[in-house]
Order: sequence, then C-alpha cells, then structure tokens
Amino acid sequence: MTELVPLRLYTAEDLLSGFNPWDPLGYSLTRDFSIFRRFVHDGGAVPASLAIRTAQADHDAAIADALRQFLKDLRRPLVGFMGGHGVPRNSDAYADIARLARFLAHRGFLIVTGGGPGIMEAAHLGVAFSASPDGDLETALKAIAVEPVVPSLDALFDPDGMVLPEKLEALVKARQWLKVAIEVRKAAPEILPISLAIPTWLYGAEPTMPFATHYAKYYQNSLREEALVNNSRAGIIYGQGGGGTMREVFQDVERNYYLRRVEDFTPMIFFDRGGYWTSDAVYDGDAIKKRGIRLDASIPTILTLGLRGGGMATSDVDLCINKIKFTVNHMEIANILAGHVSAAEKNLNFALAAQPMKVTNSRMNRH
Repeated sequence: MTELVPLRLYTAEDLLSGFNPWDPLGYSLTRDFSIFRRFVHDGGAVPASLAIRTAQADHDAAIADALRQFLKDLRRPLVGFMGGHGVPRNSDAYADIARLARFLAHRGFLIVTGGGPGIMEAAHLGVAFSASPDGDLETALKAIAVEPVVPSLDALFDPDGMVLPEKLEALVKARQWLKVAIEVRKAAPEILPISLAIPTWLYGAEPTMPFATHYAKYYQNSLREEALVNNSRAGIIYGQGGGGTMREVFQDVERNYYLRRVEDFTPMIFFDRGGYWTSDAVYDGDAIKKRGIRLDASIPTILTLGLRGGGMATSDVDLCINKIKFTVNHMEIANILAGHVSAAEKNLNFALAAQPMKVTNSRMNRH
C-alpha cells in the first residue's frame, strides 16, 4: 500500500508530523519515515507488484500536477541549487551556500533543491532567514553546526521492515540532527519565505530537513531529477558534490549541448571558494588530502563542441560559454541569472501549459 494521492505539495509539517524530539528514536515516528519504511518493504526502486507501481505512479502524477500549479501561481524565476548531501553543517561550503541563497532570495529568485541535507539544506536555510536581519543567518549557522554530520541511514531495515539493531544508533543521531534543525527553524519567521524542495523516497535514507515551504516529494527518482533540472530554468548553482551532483551537472550539459540560440542557454554556476570545481583532488597514500573535481576546462570544451557542431556562429558560442561561471562573486552570479530570466519565463510558461514541443531547448533526436 502506498501513500494516498495528495491534493497539494507537502509541507515540512506534513512530512515530519509525529516527530518526538525527546524520544531517542523520535525520527522513526515521523510520517516521512513511515512512508520510506513502506517504500523499502514494497520493493524500493523496483516495486514488488503492479498494484504498488500503479499506486506510486498515481501519487507521483498528482505531485507533478501540484508542482505545475504551484509554479503557475507563483510566477517567479527559478534557480536550482545542487550539491552533496554529505557536506557538513560546520563547513565553509555549507555556510557560503546559505549566504548565496539568502542573497538571491532577496532579489526575487525562487530557490529549488533536491530537498536533502548538506548543500541542499544550506540553500533552504539561507532562504528561511532571507527576510530576517543580517546577523540572524550567522547566528543560525552557528547553532545548526552543533550537529554537523548527517547520519547514514542506508541498509536500515531487515526483510520484515524492522530497523536492524546495529542501525539504532544512527536513528538516535538522526533524531538529534533533526531536533537541532527544528530548533533553528523556530528562530526564523513563523511564515517562511518561499522555497521549493523536490526530494524522493528513493533517497529516504537522507533525513528530511525542515526549512523549505513546499516539498514535491516523489517515489520515482527519474521524475524528480527531470523536475529538478527542467524547472531550474533561470540557472543552476553547483556547490560541492559527488556522483549525484555530477549526474545533475551532465544532465544540464546535455540540455545546453543541443541549443541553437544564445538566449536559450541556461547559466551554469560552479560555486566554491575552496576551489572544489577548479582543482583536482589531492591524495596522500590511501587518504584524500583535498577534495576536488576539476571541471573549468572540460565543461566549456564539451559545450563548445556541441554548439559549434550544431552550426552556431563562433561569436554566439562565446556568448553561451560566458554563461558558465566558476565564481563566488554574489553580484556576478545574480547578474548572470537575471540576464536569463526573460527566456526562462517563456520556456517555463510553455512547460506549464503542457506544450513541451514549444520549449526552445527540447530535442527529440539527441545522440
């Protein structure tokens, strides 16, 4: 049995209802955890029956409709924040993302993420304090850093859906991790500035953070990835990340690769003052001394090939490549995103009207 078909997007209160901050296993009492437990028991990514698959599809179709209506009603330029779920709350990478998200929310952008911990949580934290005095976000960053590392809840259940004994400690840590976040949430305005999270129960082992106002939570990750990348039409900002973030980077690369008009090229912003995207990792024997995935040469090279191979004039290719930025300058980022708002609104309007063939960057014959 799957969750009832929703009539609207979820809220943090919906997903985290039942949480008991004083029970050591209080996280396991949430509605979100209950759905995740059932999702795993029902087969996870490969549903155990057609009935389960159908029920999940009905749920996800309703979420997609609710998301479409939400975006249609709100009419704001979307900016995606993507990055690793394991980035600690006490790191510079986390704090820098929160400050950037706050800066962009001030300028009217709707921030959207995958709804997980790490970089994603940081972006929503920044938005949550975007209407508050300048010092409030810094206070929140110090408070949330008390529980810096998200616990791993992978391989949590036995075949009957019971939590494995060796995983009980991780559940206790998840309770404390969430408890601190909820305490920080109470310091923000009662009615939060709007931000959108698009998570999935496929990654239900990542505890839900409480800082977004709307959650389009799916069963099928493929639908979630499509929604996340395609709806982030004013541009995407990439913080530190690993394999999942790299998948999202190259989904964005594919979308831009086949374009034929400069105005349709979606900005790609690689953001990390530690040089994560501009330097290779450094190793010391078996240990990683410094993390990094250098992309500042490869991404422009790949996209230059695609754009020129499609017949775009060299001068126009240069204009497109100039929308790929490896920078931490807030105003430069805001200006790049603002320059794409008009085209983004047009494409989003076509998508919301269920006219995908009019979206200028769609291609049916990619290869």
